[in-house]
Amino acid sequence: MKAQWQTAAGRALLLKQLVAHQSVTHSDGEQSFPYLVKDKLMSLDYFKARPEQIHLVPTDDGRHAVIALYQGATSHKAVTCISHFDTVGIEDFGLYQSDAYDMDALTATFQAHIEDFDKDVQTDILSGQYLFGRGSMDMKPGLMLHMSLIEKAIIEEWDINLILITVPDEEVTSKGMHAAVAYLDQLCQQHQLEIVLHLNSEPTFQQQGNDVHYFYSGSIGKIMPGVFVNGRETHVGTPALGLSSNFVMSYILQEIEYSTRFKETFEGESTPFPVTLKLSDIKHHYDVQTPFRTAALFNLFLFKQNANDVFQQFNDAVKAGVNKAWRAYIERMVTEDVAPMPELQLMSYQELYHYACQHHGKSTVQALIDRTIQNDQAPHEQSIAIIDQLIRLCKSLGPVVITFFAPPYYPATNASFHPLVEAIKQTITDTAKQHFNRVSKRIHYFNGISDLSYVAPSPNGSGFDAFRDHTPVFGQTYHIPFEAIERIQAPFLNCGPIGKDAHKVTERIHQQSAFEELPVILEAVIKTHFLSSLSCD
Repeated sequence: MKAQWQTAAGRALLLKQLVAHQSVTHSDGEQSFPYLVKDKLMSLDYFKARPEQIHLVPTDDGRHAVIALYQGATSHKAVTCISHFDTVGIEDFGLYQSDAYDMDALTATFQAHIEDFDKDVQTDILSGQYLFGRGSMDMKPGLMLHMSLIEKAIIEEWDINLILITVPDEEVTSKGMHAAVAYLDQLCQQHQLEIVLHLNSEPTFQQQGNDVHYFYSGSIGKIMPGVFVNGRETHVGTPALGLSSNFVMSYILQEIEYSTRFKETFEGESTPFPVTLKLSDIKHHYDVQTPFRTAALFNLFLFKQNANDVFQQFNDAVKAGVNKAWRAYIERMVTEDVAPMPELQLMSYQELYHYACQHHGKSTVQALIDRTIQNDQAPHEQSIAIIDQLIRLCKSLGPVVITFFAPPYYPATNASFHPLVEAIKQTITDTAKQHFNRVSKRIHYFNGISDLSYVAPSPNGSGFDAFRDHTPVFGQTYHIPFEAIERIQAPFLNCGPIGKDAHKVTERIHQQSAFEELPVILEAVIKTHFLSSLSCD
């Protein structure tokens, strides 16, 4: 078989072809991209003879993940090769939009307009070491490397199972990975495969001003708890007769945003502060009625904590904010000689749901939820809408604050100090130094959020119950295959090429790192740790 992707030039051509096919999340190109990958793989004799080993795994919205299995002759051990092919859009490219997916043309255009960029970008343009383009860094190089790796395995007949997994929707809610994990679980049972390593090759988030290669033995978690405040409406001329939901929410915000209570540290690395991702009252038009329904969604990053841990901690913070708001409200009503309304309650979504079922019947509640999610809103918006409708249904509740979760959820994962991962760490650093004089360093958590969140439970235990119970759309329009995750869990690593400026116009990939260095490093990982009878070239 004539090799296609075993030279730097061959790999560069493949990456340029992958980038040229636009695959922005939720675009037609994202829907058609899997067929491009399948066609490329079908050009290999191995898959020509075994087309059934390439499977397009459907999500529930017309998109597909690609899972391709290369089987070793006797081994039951398997390494997954995980990537995503969707990208963010190109609206930010402005006058450069026409070249956004043509790596050669865009790189040449940037060279011709070098004065438009900052000093660091100019340096990289002049070096000739980088190629630019949407998807050139995040993350089509990872897919290119995995396709090259599988071709190498075919040529040399490696006795190891390699499972290529490339998915859509990583940039939004990871529907592609959720579908892929469920299928991977079935595939492993069908072929009696034991996953020994999950390998992601998301390019590095390069530190400014150095040429160090970084790889990651963990992936930061992200979870989105929410608060819904239901106060009491009134006319702006008589504000003391109502309870502004914005007033209450302002105290809750002070307990959560930039709070150190949620901060986690691990081996000198720290999670960023929590911040608000969405905050709005629920008024659809202007009038002189005071806002009495307000919702907020918060971004929390995680290292070790799981959903159960977070929900307890989050509720403590919300309770502190509610208590402060209520004390301030009472003090101000005294000055107005107004009798305060019934005390503000704090409930979880599950408590609200059970209250609604108890007072109105489960069938009525479920019918209300079904109607609410029959719109085109995103799952996080549907979650807020369900709570709004349930509170409207349960008018006897009065002023109440509801805590809940909204999608998406990326559990924190970490394989640092696992014996296999530590051994692979040494292989990567040694190979980079010996072959390319490249310094390669391990970082414990990949801060860019990745689909590795769905290949192993949280370091602090699964703790999925709180998310399942307190996410209004879970099991309806948002799913995570928690049980499958438990079954396919294995040590994992994120090792990709050097890249810069993800999600920016100047997104770029280091050519030598992507086309020469990483192929050797990944091959060394497989041969050293899973093909003991072979040695690396």
